[in-house]
Amino acid sequence: MRLETGRASRRLGIGLTPLIDVVFILLLFFMLASSLTRLHAVPLVTGLGKTDASVQSPETHQTLLLRIRPDGALELAGNALPDHELTAALSRYRAEQAEPKLVVEPDDAVGLQRLLTVLDAVADAGLSVLRLQ
Repeated sequence: MRLETGRASRRLGIGLTPLIDVVFILLLFFMLASSLTRLHAVPLVTGLGKTDASVQSPETHQTLLLRIRPDGALELAGNALPDHELTAALSRYRAEQAEPKLVVEPDDAVGLQRLLTVLDAVADAGLSVLRLQ
């Protein structure tokens, strides 16, 4: 037996207004907390669409080839190079050349983190003109 109080029972629903407020507060927080600047950007010249002679002719500038082998080892101008000597070797190359050109050629099996580590070392050496093949 059930006692009735005379009031019709209402089904309580979940209000969307507090939920929308929380979503807007989270959106505002993430917009203010995120940084949209690229702090560690490395300038990269791909050479796509370039037709001038300075980019394509090897007679005017000596180009240095830096290969990253599948095992992550470095090869500079055909010679094996330890990681800790890369920045010093590239700095010497930059001091010898008027307009140094560098081609970085990673193997297909090289991971992105390894490539970025090498590009950071290139940027630390002061080379800003890169070509990635």
